[in-house]
Amino acid sequence: MTGVEIAVGYPILALVSDATAEYLDTFRGNPGGYLCEAAARAFKAQRQTSRNAMIFADGTSYQPFIARASADKDPDRPCWSDLVREVWPERSGQECYIMLTTDMKKRLWPRARVGVLGSATALYLYDSGLASAGVRLIDWPALLECLDLVEAVYTAGFVKDRIRMGLWSYHKKVQEVGVGQTREWEGALRAWRQRAEFDVALLIAQKREEQ
Repeated sequence: MTGVEIAVGYPILALVSDATAEYLDTFRGNPGGYLCEAAARAFKAQRQTSRNAMIFADGTSYQPFIARASADKDPDRPCWSDLVREVWPERSGQECYIMLTTDMKKRLWPRARVGVLGSATALYLYDSGLASAGVRLIDWPALLECLDLVEAVYTAGFVKDRIRMGLWSYHKKVQEVGVGQTREWEGALRAWRQRAEFDVALLIAQKREEQ
């Protein structure tokens, strides 16, 4: 799993079951091998590490929802939009593991990386709707700035697909908010669309309760 030689380990065949998905991909084509203790623990904890998660080195962990409506029903699980703001800047510089996914059935944790919350935070993003899959290096303050912008436009009534591709194609909404405001938002969004923070912000963005 890690490429590090081990002298003691757990046999893979003792850890898996008939329900184990992506079997050969997970174990690099060597299902008869062994895992070190750390990899074996991670594999057995995959129910937690395969879903949306933000875990810090001190043991603090979150399993956030993307939708605020879902988070409102479960006080122990925050909304991503709130969580990304809550942890900054108090946890700046701390080691963390971050998985943001729209598919909780895929075993993605072997592809993720542990990083440090800051200007180049490792975040694994999987979203089939955006055709995004892989580790992104996120500038956390920039993510919050982008998220503020995206949520302002989203709250105004523009759907996420138009926020991603271009506001001008949503003619009805352009007429409602005005050409001047649309031009201002479109110019700001254009600067973000090619950055790693944009897809993350677009996925987790929620409409504000008050416009």
